[in-house]
Amino acid sequence: MRAHFYADTMERLFTEFGGQVPLPVITAMVHECREQLCTSPEAAMPELIERLARQRLTPTAPAVPVVGI
Repeated sequence: MRAHFYADTMERLFTEFGGQVPLPVITAMVHECREQLCTSPEAAMPELIERLARQRLTPTAPAVPVVGI
């Protein structure tokens, strides 16, 4: 997967959650979602990662521990 995808995803999520969630947490969440979705089809990865990260970062979502911060 291309590196710019991660930058674009983190930028969109930071814009959406920036006031509530620090950038290091967003970054860690994107990387964690990538690891968890590693068996998904490559073409679907960008959308799946962003959707999963957004869902987990939403304040009403159940707490999910973020490792590696």
